[in-house]
Amino acid sequence: MTLRTSANRENTMHRRHSWLLLAGMLVVLAVGCSTSGSRLVSSWKDPSVKKLSFQRVVTIALTEDGPIRRAAEREMAQIVGPKAVPSSQVIPDADIKDADKVKAKLTSDGFDGVITLRLVDATTKVQTSRDPVPTAYYSVWGYYRFAWVADRPPDQLTAEQKLQIECNIYSLQSGKLLWTGTSEVMQPHLVETAVQEVADLVRRRLKSEGLI
Repeated sequence: MTLRTSANRENTMHRRHSWLLLAGMLVVLAVGCSTSGSRLVSSWKDPSVKKLSFQRVVTIALTEDGPIRRAAEREMAQIVGPKAVPSSQVIPDADIKDADKVKAKLTSDGFDGVITLRLVDATTKVQTSRDPVPTAYYSVWGYYRFAWVADRPPDQLTAEQKLQIECNIYSLQSGKLLWTGTSEVMQPHLVETAVQEVADLVRRRLKSEGLI
């Protein structure tokens, strides 16, 4: 299964491994299981923080795949609101891995908060399912003819992939981690869809903890 952006749904993403380095891309952070089967694996918050309040937030998807990075960051920023800006709008792809350059740019541009997304693990479960009995099976000669021309056995293999994604919220003024959570989610088809679900569930979790 391959992730695609809404702007290019028909093109296959050949750099699939880049998605596995993503974060949020996203995550479903919620208590227990959601209707999609996602669940919160772990979470932590700085006990000294009572509220999350930023004037300008940057969203960063930690992946080398430019299209995936831009789609994820853009969707997250749109959901967070007018205070949020995708890092792809202020940090060139060539500089995104250079912490010193990123820090200098974000500081000079007046950002005080950052939301990072990174996928940390993936597991694949292969399931076997059997086709319904073909009509040809009900007649010996029908089956006999079918058996000689069949190009595959009646068993089918399907792969189900689960992703573990972490979402971190930092204060850029202090450099401290304020909140983090890791979730397990079924691999989505679209980056934007995943981010929408993540943002909604993260918001619910933060509200339940009184942080927003």
